[in-house]
Amino acid sequence: MSKVYKTCLFKIHNPSKRKRAMMLDSMRRADRAYWTLLDAVEEPTKQLIGKDKKIVREELTKLKKSVEMMAAKFPLGESAKSGLPYDVHAQASSFLELINVGQDASWPTRKPKEDPYPEALNLLTQAITLEELTTATEAMSSRPRSNDPRPLSIMRNDYRGTQLLEDDKARLFAWINLHGQKSRFYRPVTVANMVNTRNGEIVSFKRLSGDLFPLECSKWHYERFIKEGQLQSSKLIFRKDSFYLACTFEFIREDIDCVTYLGIDRGIEEIASYAVISDDLKLLDQGSFEGSTLRDYQRKKEARAKETQRRKGQSNISWRAFADHTVHSLANKIVDSALLHASQVVIEDLTAISQGPQHTRPKFRPRNNLTKVLNRAQYQKLANVLEYKLPAVGLPPPRLVHAAGTSITCNNCGYRDKENRKSQAEFKCLECGHAENADLHAAKNIAAKYIYWKEVGPKVKGKKLVDKYKYENWLRERRQRSTN
Repeated sequence: MSKVYKTCLFKIHNPSKRKRAMMLDSMRRADRAYWTLLDAVEEPTKQLIGKDKKIVREELTKLKKSVEMMAAKFPLGESAKSGLPYDVHAQASSFLELINVGQDASWPTRKPKEDPYPEALNLLTQAITLEELTTATEAMSSRPRSNDPRPLSIMRNDYRGTQLLEDDKARLFAWINLHGQKSRFYRPVTVANMVNTRNGEIVSFKRLSGDLFPLECSKWHYERFIKEGQLQSSKLIFRKDSFYLACTFEFIREDIDCVTYLGIDRGIEEIASYAVISDDLKLLDQGSFEGSTLRDYQRKKEARAKETQRRKGQSNISWRAFADHTVHSLANKIVDSALLHASQVVIEDLTAISQGPQHTRPKFRPRNNLTKVLNRAQYQKLANVLEYKLPAVGLPPPRLVHAAGTSITCNNCGYRDKENRKSQAEFKCLECGHAENADLHAAKNIAAKYIYWKEVGPKVKGKKLVDKYKYENWLRERRQRSTN
């Protein structure tokens, strides 16, 4: 049995003017408090750069406790006071992690309230050094701060935080604790005979520090989240003049023992190809998902964005929503196949190609064509989505294997030669003559390489791998063994 966490976004239905003012007031107070607290921990956090992980962990825990004491003095509701230390701790931890892996990360700063463009233009005309030029250029690219507050984190799931309640007409409501005793919204609100969806108990109470908000909830979301999961935490979000409540639920899933391996090759023409093999390398299933539709759509959007940028100086055109939908649909199909065959999903490790934190690129230098296409193909997005979708059904998260050789090594005989890859779409072995779609063939190698890694073990850093332990030789021997 394992615990899985998934988040569902509910829209707050038609809040009154008073409730809108209440939520905005609480979020803006928390927003100001967050940046004040972040400024307070900047120096102590930077002093931890380069220190031992254990020391960093202990110091960050102490820092979190000091933030809790500072937050207690602000005129905030209990929910905000409990959520702010987690947000500040997460930001400090993320900053140190990026620095430690070699990323040129800077401490987060609040965007300016006024438009920085006029002042930045003046600085640009007076710049005489490369550093001054870079600073002015970056300032010209930044935008003034919007009036939208950052999301309000609520860690409690009782009357001091958020409760999801259901009335006798099966309508869903959220009780949200928002303000403190000195707030102008501090007045009694009565909740009577409603069902707490977390434990099924009927609750009635009278509180002064929050209010009841109706939620829009489809039948599908109700069955998948409210009925099956337990509320753990939530975030109040203000976006495009609407309010949303992002609720994180806990699910208990039975672990599935994997007996096969599903390898995924992420390509350009085909956004992904997969192959399911058994422990003796027998092919059980395979397929591809074309990526030309996503690629063409993104190229059109990028062309429009480029034209808008040329005419107006900035562009808000985005293709991410379409790309995200495509990637999520693809991930669902992969999960269904992995569930059908009880498979361990295996993905090639392309972190460096997909611009990971250890693959830095100098500012203002454009990406080359290959990395641009790989990013457009949403490689890392697919891996991230599978990270939570697989455990959500009881399967282990995807495993990574090095991509080296998977596209040029024959899965049928083990012969490795770059000439085996005739084209982007065609693979034909020069030794045994085995011919197949290149992406499907690579997917089989990716799955087989994980079996190889489990048997041979990882390569020892600094030592040359003995020939008999190389993947192509292991594969040849494994094939011969299964034939006899």
